[in-house]
Amino acid sequence: MEIYLARQPVFDRNLNAVAYELLFRSGNVGTAIIDDPTRATMQVMVNAFSEIGLEKITNGKPALVNITHDILVRGDLPKGLQKLLIPEVLEDVVVDGNVIREVKNLVALGYKVALDDFVYSDSWRPLLGYAHYIKLDVMALGVMGVREQLARLQACGNVQGKLLAEKVETHEEFELYKTLGFDYFQGYFLSKPHVMVGQSVPASHHVLTTLLGEVSKDDYDVDRVAHIIAQDPRLSYKLMRVVNSASFGLSRTVKSIEDTVVLLGGNELKRWAAMLALATVDSKPHELLVSAIVRAKMCELVATRLKRQHPSRYFTAGLFSMLDALLDRPLDEVLSQMPLAADLELALLTGSGDVGEVLYSVKAYDEGRFDEVPSLGLESTDMWEVYLQALEWSDVARHSMLSA
Repeated sequence: MEIYLARQPVFDRNLNAVAYELLFRSGNVGTAIIDDPTRATMQVMVNAFSEIGLEKITNGKPALVNITHDILVRGDLPKGLQKLLIPEVLEDVVVDGNVIREVKNLVALGYKVALDDFVYSDSWRPLLGYAHYIKLDVMALGVMGVREQLARLQACGNVQGKLLAEKVETHEEFELYKTLGFDYFQGYFLSKPHVMVGQSVPASHHVLTTLLGEVSKDDYDVDRVAHIIAQDPRLSYKLMRVVNSASFGLSRTVKSIEDTVVLLGGNELKRWAAMLALATVDSKPHELLVSAIVRAKMCELVATRLKRQHPSRYFTAGLFSMLDALLDRPLDEVLSQMPLAADLELALLTGSGDVGEVLYSVKAYDEGRFDEVPSLGLESTDMWEVYLQALEWSDVARHSMLSA
């Protein structure tokens, strides 16, 4: 399947390209119709980082990407892309306490933040001390409007951000805005957006089910797992990107699937390979996978508190308990193609056995059927603590997968 995005270079005063803005495109067209800005931004991120590859798009230069209010307040921006990504806070963002905190957090992590289509108002003032770039739409403002905005910014006193003039249409405008103190420039006079086309490689259902079955075994074979992963280029790429992400903090770069499998070790490999395999199912809402991850982590944490052996098996049970919804096929049909251990299959299909009773308890709690949650020797406060820990862990996992 073909995927698209557009890039438009940003130039310095000497007309050297220093960055590229990435823009949503639904096809090989000059402009985009965007119904859901948050979804459009996430699609740009996926296409750039996981599909086409940022190195092909920006030649090692940073990418500016529009960031919506929802992405900011939910903290959905990946936290390991400081050298590659410049978040552009959109002009229609409501600057509230959550937005201010997230911008501060991003800057503390090393991100350079831009304010897009900036027009001064008192509500934006708290962000001015954190912005590295302030973009003014010189076409919309006109020369007088630009002068007014510059005067208001100067009056603030705490502005450190470099000025970027966008929608510069003529050489005369370029020279004028240089004179007015702008540092960077973007617009049709310099370069129109260029649409880039890539191919999205869909995940193979055969590869998914084979991999999920293999990693569920206690005695899985490293070479066998590496061979299965290598059959799906997209899955291979994502797994290696996750392992090389900032979340793992490795001192070296992992360059092969075999190294990845060995480095992760048994439990982590099962966890990440299974989550990433399911993350490649494009037709499903992202939140469905997140729900499966939360349930999986809850099962593992409950098993740990109960001092059960092999807590990773409980994680697998929780994750696989939503396979029917994720793969659009009956659970018994999916499991029939996966060589699962008998106790795991029994737990998933009947809810019986040691694994099954934990899975049943977690599913009941997750679905709000609190009166049906068996105690298993745990207090209600224990389940609440487990739930909160699972949410926190799933957030880290989600960010790592998103940045892959």
